[in-house]
Amino acid sequence: MKLNIFFLFIFLSISIFAQEHMTIFYFGATSCGPCNRSEVIESIKKIKSEFDSLHQGVKTKYVMVCLDEDISEGIKFIEKYGYWDEISIGSWSKNELVLENLNKSNMPGVPHIFVSRDTYEKANHGVELIKTREFVKEIIGGDKIVEWVKSGFILE
Repeated sequence: MKLNIFFLFIFLSISIFAQEHMTIFYFGATSCGPCNRSEVIESIKKIKSEFDSLHQGVKTKYVMVCLDEDISEGIKFIEKYGYWDEISIGSWSKNELVLENLNKSNMPGVPHIFVSRDTYEKANHGVELIKTREFVKEIIGGDKIVEWVKSGFILE
């Protein structure tokens, strides 16, 4: 009996304190021609509406990173794509998400998607903090994004 309670405690500890999430970062800009193509916009909307159902059991967070200098222009650009869990607006050198992620890639540019597998831990007061982040997919260019969506969001 004590052994069963111990394993139940371990299982609950793992599921409560270390949870896996996926994060999809979409990098775009008002001045980017491919970012403004209707099929790219529709593909991004499709990712947000269908990705979860194909990757069930894993929470997904959607982050829009807009590379516009002007915040009001950036907000107009973001509105084309609908709701996001998180947004960041700012040019290359003023955008922490760009400095953190795009500078590590082989060919920074937009449109650009990163998919990461993140493990979160609950910290004080129930705040979730990223424990590990592993990039599992990178797609650069409007045509590649459209192809990825048509292929069913394959992560290999």
